[in-house]
Amino acid sequence: MDVEIRRTAPGDAEDFVEVIYAALGQRPSPDRFAADVADIAAVRGWHAIAEGRLIGVAGLLDLRLTLPGGSRLQIAGVTEVGVLPTHRRRGVLTRLMTALLDDARERGDAVAGLMATEAPIYGRFGFGAADRVARVEVETGDASLREPPPEEGRLEIADLATAQAELPGLHERVCAVRNGMVSLSLFRSRRRYRDAASEVGGLGATRFTLHRDASGAVDGLLGYRTKLDWTRSTGPRGDLQVEELWASTEEAEASLWRFCLQHDLMTRVTANWRPSDEAFAVCLANPRAWRQTLSDGLWLRPLDPAALLSGRRYGREDGLVLEVHEPDGAAPRRFRLEGGLEGAICVPSSASPDLSLGVAALGSICLGDTPLERLHRAGRVEEVTPGAVARATAMFGWSPAPWSGAFF
Repeated sequence: MDVEIRRTAPGDAEDFVEVIYAALGQRPSPDRFAADVADIAAVRGWHAIAEGRLIGVAGLLDLRLTLPGGSRLQIAGVTEVGVLPTHRRRGVLTRLMTALLDDARERGDAVAGLMATEAPIYGRFGFGAADRVARVEVETGDASLREPPPEEGRLEIADLATAQAELPGLHERVCAVRNGMVSLSLFRSRRRYRDAASEVGGLGATRFTLHRDASGAVDGLLGYRTKLDWTRSTGPRGDLQVEELWASTEEAEASLWRFCLQHDLMTRVTANWRPSDEAFAVCLANPRAWRQTLSDGLWLRPLDPAALLSGRRYGREDGLVLEVHEPDGAAPRRFRLEGGLEGAICVPSSASPDLSLGVAALGSICLGDTPLERLHRAGRVEEVTPGAVARATAMFGWSPAPWSGAFF
């Protein structure tokens, strides 16, 4: 099958969206479809065409990624990828991903990233899972605090318009202090609160609460939905689902979590896509009350390893030569990395390697979430110089754990 890959033209938005919904097996309402068509203008898209028909699409977003140490790096965000069910397993996705990654390289992006709908798909293109996100569930009756933390700020009920106005600036402040955070894209911002005023899955419309610090500035934002069941035998049993919780300070984060867990009539609180190392969890007197399930979040595909590794800081002062292998079998590249808490330098090298690893493994370790030693035990990293695995594990480790923040 001959497949042509070309950039999406301005008049192609409706066809683009139709393929995405067909790939997902969904049929949107006319209003939702029209809104999605308008939003696609913010995506740098590609079409896959066979026999004159559009059979697959994919897009890129221009985003920024926070690296360990706080520096921000441009990242090519892969999004809206779909192939018609009639044309899967014929190499269409491979052609689309090749076009996207080539374009990202030409634009000078050091790394590409995505959130995978299906985990097995993207490793073959050099993507590695770089952070873990948590689904959290807490029964409020078990969620007493060890001791009341100090509170100098205040909470404030907000409406949708206020939340929309406050979110961009707050999100940027969170990005500045949290390793692994990805900037909020215009594309997703338009969709973020589309259903805020509607009931979804039996849960009521989204409500918003702000946290203001002692000076009155917003340093936290909570969006949540609730559902209340009340019978004579059980009494009130309410569910509170956290839609989003952003905080640029520990005080704001703790205050918003307390608001959720101490909300009248709510007996269970759930939240998705939370950090794997949420600090508030250790504030509970009963640590078993905080139940979380981890899954992969952000996947990273290093395109320019030297630029990516130079941008972050490291847990110890050291130097290593890394041999990096591409999934297509191209000749491996070697890089000399010298880094520590004050910064790093990474340049091409012809020296003998200390470690040999695939580019997907490099994507998994570059934010500090996956210990290199673990990948070595799994056979994904080869130790050439004795002791290099232990050194690299200490060097790449970072705290807090990375958190990508939100699906893009």
